[in-house]
Amino acid sequence: MSTVVVATDLSRVSARAVEVGVDLARRLSARLLLLNVLDLGRLSGLGRHDRVDQARAEREPVLLEMVRAARDAGVEAEYLLWQGSPVEAITDAATSEGAEMIVVGSHRRRGPGRTLLGSVSDGLVRTAGVPVLIVPSEADAQGSAAEAQSITA
Repeated sequence: MSTVVVATDLSRVSARAVEVGVDLARRLSARLLLLNVLDLGRLSGLGRHDRVDQARAEREPVLLEMVRAARDAGVEAEYLLWQGSPVEAITDAATSEGAEMIVVGSHRRRGPGRTLLGSVSDGLVRTAGVPVLIVPSEADAQGSAAEAQSITA
């Protein structure tokens, strides 16, 4: 594997996916692309803005810090800022960059007797054309471990 894309919305859920993506890229000696999508319909995340340049100016330093941390871990890394709907932009960026895997964070959505993926992770699994690794948030991962222990106890 030569290229891994980690899609991040710069949230806590995505932070764990970034950690997993950096570790995966390091272990595979793969290039890491940290991708953030500016959804023009909802310029949100770290803050709300009316202008794309304001959103970019706020996100780029955060992404650059993630790149620095990945490089400090021995990973060839860079960031991308794409515009569009998240699922389409992530898929297009991964295709354009020749990525063999996409890593994304997701909240666990609970329904009656089942776990559902978030809309972005679900859309990626259905359309990406490459494997998608969905990383649960830290709280969801701990909750799953606790559930597993209570089931086996």
